[in-house]
Amino acid sequence: MLVAVAVVLTGLLAGTERPAGTLVEPWIDASNRDAVAVAWAIERAREAPDMAWSGSYDACVAGESSRALALATIGRVNFYRGLAGVPATVRLSDEYSAKAQHAALTMSATGRLSHAPDETFDCLDSTGREAAANSNLYLGRVGPAAIDGYIEDPGERNRDVGHRNTILHPPTTEMGVGHVAGSAESYPANALWVFDDGVFDDAPPVREPDGFVAWPPRGYVPGEVVHPRWSFGLAGADFDGATVGMTVDGHDVELDVVTRHSLPGYVPAPIVVWEPDPSSDDGAEVEALATALTGGPWPSGRQADLDVDVRIDGVVVDGVERSFTYRVSVMEPAGTSPGGVLIDAALQGAARAATLLATAVPALAG
Repeated sequence: MLVAVAVVLTGLLAGTERPAGTLVEPWIDASNRDAVAVAWAIERAREAPDMAWSGSYDACVAGESSRALALATIGRVNFYRGLAGVPATVRLSDEYSAKAQHAALTMSATGRLSHAPDETFDCLDSTGREAAANSNLYLGRVGPAAIDGYIEDPGERNRDVGHRNTILHPPTTEMGVGHVAGSAESYPANALWVFDDGVFDDAPPVREPDGFVAWPPRGYVPGEVVHPRWSFGLAGADFDGATVGMTVDGHDVELDVVTRHSLPGYVPAPIVVWEPDPSSDDGAEVEALATALTGGPWPSGRQADLDVDVRIDGVVVDGVERSFTYRVSVMEPAGTSPGGVLIDAALQGAARAATLLATAVPALAG
């Protein structure tokens, strides 16, 4: 059975240039622990191909980068989308990738990030400006590792988890990938073009009957992809008065709601974001459990999954107040880093890395 699951998931998440076939659902069955474990094993084993960048800083030539690395990057995008329960059928766009190369070059050459770069940016041209406005941007991470960073979304500027929200935006069908290699004076860079022509389209079917997109999602989730910021997005929702509650093993977890976006027409979608607070007056056991929910150490001696019940009250949809409940079962981390992680040594400090991450927000229609 596991072999069959592995074959299906390999085709679903391989970053091919076509959507997955219609014989399988375009997402992972997160209620099936084996399916999640196999999908994660495939991703962990994915090696990042060489970048083979053909450009030049001196001549300000964006060049090209390895198609194999771009496909591996889209494969990681589709893994996260599949686990989140949105269509894991994003295709690599040559057009978007060629433009994203220009954004990656100017960010790397300048050593800072902006979605509206000005004349102070090196190697900037009109294509780079366009790509910067339509892409998630990273300095210091490339390939699948950049996608891992976008999903985590660390740093004060990223409290709305905009990178994560764009990657998991259900209507998206195409993305572009730009990479430059860096040098002794420049960081390597990734630009992920995330706003395709369908960004404002109605959402396609998703795994959740209520239509929400949560991270971590309902069901089984590898501990390695659980991060300090939890999020819940829903098209058309008003989160201004929403409250969030969490329990793990029946213990209440303290948390801080850090973002509520309820703008009409907000793209990718209205969202509420919260951070579990490991500090607790309920003893060391609860503190250890809550710490694991922020991507921290696994509770000592714990071999069972962590069952986390989330409840969100006071969400207004079409003028009606609603509540949502779901359970996340966090699986014990395997203890090693996913394959293909390429992190500049200078960025090992989380605070430094967080400053080198930027989120794109598109201009709203109308």
